Amino acid sequence: VPRGLMAQERAKIKMILKIGKQCGFTLVEMLVVLAIIGMLMGISIPFTSSFGKGLKIKTTARAIAGVLRVAKSNAVTLRKNYSVVFNVKKDEYWIEDASGQVYEKKYSLPASIKFEVKDNKEADPVTFKDDRAVFNPSGGMEESGGSVTFTDKQGDSRTISVIGSTGKISIN
Repeated sequence: VPRGLMAQERAKIKMILKIGKQCGFTLVEMLVVLAIIGMLMGISIPFTSSFGKGLKIKTTARAIAGVLRVAKSNAVTLRKNYSVVFNVKKDEYWIEDASGQVYEKKYSLPASIKFEVKDNKEADPVTFKDDRAVFNPSGGMEESGGSVTFTDKQGDSRTISVIGSTGKISIN
């Protein structure tokens, strides 16, 4: 075996052994990476903690407005009055047709939300006559309009208003 070839093989083996010893991270490198990750998390938590704040009351407002829109659409499409009835004591609402039959189902407010006016628990949270928003076949309301107000445990409040002549529904 030529001497030069043996020397080359020994050099390759030394190189392989040297590379094999260099895989992985040192303890210091790991601690630096963990410290950086910890700082990034510490900075981002205050921004993400308020992400869900008010989400439940916004979702509830959209759900009630959606039920009002379904009642209005049914009144126009089926050419008869449809009502959205609000039961303040049970925190429920539902759609009824002209004969008083419940359309689909009754909906309940989430446990943390109540039909009430913020900072005035004595005020009536539903200003529709007889706590009913009645839509006629033209899409307007039988009465002059009204509103429904609800508040969550944090004191955040929303009011959904309906304009009587046009039946326009808005969330405030």
